[in-house]
Amino acid sequence: MTSWKSPAVVFPGQGSQGPAMGEAWRGRPGWSIVGEAEEILRRALEPMLLDPDAAPASTTDAQLSVVLCSVLSWEALSTTLCGEGGPRPLLAGHSLGFVSALHAAGVLTVRETIEVVALRARVTEAACDGTGGMTALLLGAEGAHKACADISGCWVANDNAPSQTVIAGTYAGLRAAESAAGELGAGDIIPLDVAGPFHTPLMCQASREFLAGLRDIPFTRSRAAVVHNGRTHRAGDTGPNTWRELVAADLITPVRWCDTQHALARAGADAIIEAGHGRTLTGLAKRTLGRMPLFNAASFEACEAIAALLPS
Repeated sequence: MTSWKSPAVVFPGQGSQGPAMGEAWRGRPGWSIVGEAEEILRRALEPMLLDPDAAPASTTDAQLSVVLCSVLSWEALSTTLCGEGGPRPLLAGHSLGFVSALHAAGVLTVRETIEVVALRARVTEAACDGTGGMTALLLGAEGAHKACADISGCWVANDNAPSQTVIAGTYAGLRAAESAAGELGAGDIIPLDVAGPFHTPLMCQASREFLAGLRDIPFTRSRAAVVHNGRTHRAGDTGPNTWRELVAADLITPVRWCDTQHALARAGADAIIEAGHGRTLTGLAKRTLGRMPLFNAASFEACEAIAALLPS
């Protein structure tokens, strides 16, 4: 029998997509959410979720597919974790995953979640003009900041774990910062397959357009605590306009995921459940939180197994 009683549910962001990422959910309870999203967006989504030969490729398809799989996972997890009208677990999302976390917290309905992600995808894809990107470093945040310090057009974008950061910027800035990171002892330097310099000032125009569009989408107060960039927003404390501002600001501000993980632990989380495709966030949690129990809810069967482990 497990000893954990207060799991936190975390939602992955863009980059966690893979081939046939929706196959585990096809025909399971909740799959109708994909059909609902197709009606909202007036386009087919099943093919990109079920293609065994390729992951969703474009910025738009990647963002939609990642969030859809997270929503499907939450649909399977929520009955057990929340109970009939009971309290919800702590929630957090990495970058794009923050939108999924807000859905789980009751801030956004399924329809509103799809609308937010579609808008985010549209403005970010337009901003990805081929002049910038992102690079992962096996290097701590202090070293990454030093690598970018004297270089124009490059910033620390993600502080993911004690020895993993991501930098982003123009390609010229990235190449210079990568060289500096190597001199500072980076264990590995890995250019990422993303189309733009997310979480940097280069996305300012996209962030402004995103916020303007979010004004037309209803947000509510949360029914659960949500941790964002190391700060815990208790249930009901944060208003709709603040949520909109945080969602839009995410495009230009660094992801402080290391701080978020520690904040979840301080708030009482004694296990981490990653809701969605892949194992990105449990991998980071293993590096950051040590022996905390970690679970991946990437299929209906996995969600059932997690539910069976919960104390009655």
